[in-house]
Amino acid sequence: MENSITPKLRFPEFDNIQPYIKFGKVVASNIYGPRFNAKDYDNEGNVKTIRGTDVSSDGEFLYEQIPIANLDQNLVDRHKLEDGDLVMITTADCGLTGVFRKQNIDYISSAYGVRIRLNDKGYPYYFKYFFQTRHAKKEVASFVRKATVANLPGSDILRIKLNLPSIEEQFKIATFLTAIDKRIKILEKKKTDLEQYKKGVMQKIFSQEIRFKKEDGTDFPDWEEKKLSEVFSSAKGQGLSKGKIEENGENECVLYGELYTTYAEVITTIISRTNSNEGVKSIAGDLLVPCSTTTTGIDLANVTALNKADVLLGGDITILRGKENVDNTFYAYYLSNYKKNELARFGQGTTIVHLYYNHFKVMKIDVPKVEEQQKIASFLVTIDNSIQTLGEQIEESRLFKKGLLQKMFV
Repeated sequence: MENSITPKLRFPEFDNIQPYIKFGKVVASNIYGPRFNAKDYDNEGNVKTIRGTDVSSDGEFLYEQIPIANLDQNLVDRHKLEDGDLVMITTADCGLTGVFRKQNIDYISSAYGVRIRLNDKGYPYYFKYFFQTRHAKKEVASFVRKATVANLPGSDILRIKLNLPSIEEQFKIATFLTAIDKRIKILEKKKTDLEQYKKGVMQKIFSQEIRFKKEDGTDFPDWEEKKLSEVFSSAKGQGLSKGKIEENGENECVLYGELYTTYAEVITTIISRTNSNEGVKSIAGDLLVPCSTTTTGIDLANVTALNKADVLLGGDITILRGKENVDNTFYAYYLSNYKKNELARFGQGTTIVHLYYNHFKVMKIDVPKVEEQQKIASFLVTIDNSIQTLGEQIEESRLFKKGLLQKMFV
């Protein structure tokens, strides 16, 4: 327990706090969910059973995915959740806690969770957030029994130490944090919706269902079809292992694995540096394709535009360079999305899958006039910039919430 019993951040109208009590002082009852057989799961059943995987890291129940079981009604009645009950997960992600809201079917906790019903000294949402704090996680960890799968005994939950503000202050803290969570959810939905819009509009653009027009309002010419080798020549990265990455290295660099784990269609910020001089230096306008993976060809079908010169490109990277005037950003979106599955089919190998220029150079690709390529690329970059802004806002809100959790609880 921290030495101080006063939170760093409080609402000004509150000053009292009850120090060093055990969680059990605010618990009216607690009970593990029942054990039952896998054969009892039944879509025509009478109860939904909350598992650890049905609770998000923010303590939200994923109600739609929770499975249904057909159990004896007396068993259900003994264990069923009431509005405002807490469910704490006691295995794997020990201590993860959510607040149940009444649904149109009975719910119970699975055998790897505990139903916790608070008395009139505890406000459920306050404790949902309390169990997300660093202090609570430390307390939970002290009771976890290490085994093949970690386990938190239900009786030990009641021994967790905390400082208890009044029920009124609990309510105000929880309401404030809930408002932040709502903002995060709104931002996440906007981001998801925009990502889905991007996916749908790319399909229509690249299939030519949607066409852009010239500045004077007239139509661009029909797209040509060519072999990829008619449009792009190739080079190959070399050397530069992961072990040569230095946080403050003097040279910017790209490793092949980053092309399918880190970067999207366009590299906006280069994340890696090295003091090595190994690698092929990029030319602004390069397209980068990873050459090998231990998974499947679909992971290699990621084509990334690099609009910066003199970046060192490591081994297992195919570099595509336009033989004619092309917009590399357009082709990064086009090849990574519209042609993704076709490109992946050129992958060869089983344990290790390779995708080389000689494999896919025969692939037929569409070639719009470069001015139309540029318009399409600019449109898609604008969407991606909005997606990135939303992602940054989500991260800022999460960091703000994390800071409040450490300052409003002790």
